Amino acid sequence: MEIVFKELEHIYSKGTPFERVALYQVNGVLESGKYHAIIGHTGSGKSTLLQHMNGLLRPTSGNIQIGEEIVTSEKKKKLKNLRSKVGIVFQFPEHQLFEETVEKDICFGPMNFGVGQEEAKKRAKEMMTLVGLSEDLLERSPFELSGGQMRRVAIAGVLAMEPEVLILDEPTAGLDPRGQLELMSMFYNLYKKGITIILVTHSMEDAAKYADNILVMHDGTVFTEGTPEQVFAQKKALEEIGLTLPLALQYQKAVEEKFNIPFKKTSLTAEDFIENVTAIFQQGRELS
Repeated sequence: MEIVFKELEHIYSKGTPFERVALYQVNGVLESGKYHAIIGHTGSGKSTLLQHMNGLLRPTSGNIQIGEEIVTSEKKKKLKNLRSKVGIVFQFPEHQLFEETVEKDICFGPMNFGVGQEEAKKRAKEMMTLVGLSEDLLERSPFELSGGQMRRVAIAGVLAMEPEVLILDEPTAGLDPRGQLELMSMFYNLYKKGITIILVTHSMEDAAKYADNILVMHDGTVFTEGTPEQVFAQKKALEEIGLTLPLALQYQKAVEEKFNIPFKKTSLTAEDFIENVTAIFQQGRELS
């Protein structure tokens, strides 16, 4: 499901002393079936932008088209169908759990959108497996689970609605490195199965490792966009807006400058960096 922004603008508290422009002149396309990352410093407009993608917020002017649905400032149009197709995993999604059992919590979303109880229960079992949890937990209270398990249950609840687009707002915040890797790997597998992924993140490493396309937000509008290689080639421009390069690329540039040895390709990940250094030694060159 393609998402298109056309002159999108959003102003909070318009016409009051607290008026604030959060988004302006946002244009761009997030292609269907791709893994997109949206990066930018705090206050750049990332969270406001993502809330427009399933109608939680409406534009002050301009519009956003999600598939065949066009969202404008007009409030008459119902967006329930859109919200069933675009799922959002907010930061700390476990805070949204509220039902008596894990099964009821996962079933709530699908049933709220018209799915029958039996089908919803079937999805709950499937989603538990998908997020790496045992079906034995379905009858447990979600509040008896560990923090990591609660987060997976909350994510299972979003996935049970079978969205075509999955938006992730800092999904690994507060998790240990192992938990972060497990969740990001799970989301990447969903992308491989055909779901469009939109990752909102402060992690340059995750954006570089997983995304096909990166959208950089700054002061409420699109600063630049492109492939990870294209975006992170703009080192000076990114630094001017408070963003850094992925660590692997920082190491690459430091080595290239110190030893005047060009790397074979851009090091977006640690694996890329190791591959590049290995290639240098295989050519008989030394870093000295």
